Amino acid sequence: MPGKHKNQTIAFRPSDWQRALIEEWVAMSGYHKKDFIARSCIYSNIVVVGSQVNIKRIVDALQEMQCTMKEIVRQLQSGDFSLSEDTYKEMKQDYLAMAITVVDIVNGAAYLFDKIPDTDNQHWKADLELEQFRNMLNLKNLVEDG
Repeated sequence: MPGKHKNQTIAFRPSDWQRALIEEWVAMSGYHKKDFIARSCIYSNIVVVGSQVNIKRIVDALQEMQCTMKEIVRQLQSGDFSLSEDTYKEMKQDYLAMAITVVDIVNGAAYLFDKIPDTDNQHWKADLELEQFRNMLNLKNLVEDG
């Protein structure tokens, strides 16, 4: 349908200096601007402002995740798993994003607990992205072959 986009837009207004830096980095990266910005956001460290409101938001999200996971376990144990395939995929995507974010936040805050950030496995998000890409290619090949 005209005027309908599948994915939502994320926009921001950088200062002139920020824009100049971003434009230069994009040019040097070889990526399209949207890919560069998305990758920069996804693969960079998360800096959490330690306000009470922000910490409450994180705790609330984790509590929601815990309640949802308990309900899924209850449904699986009873044999009454009531999620449709589309709802399951959406929930999986949401909670995978939340889990990745929590791991990144904890890793970024390691210094608060006199720990060293985990650098042994620093490319795990890229590995996850590659695995998802391979799965998409396999599905595409199966559709083309079938």
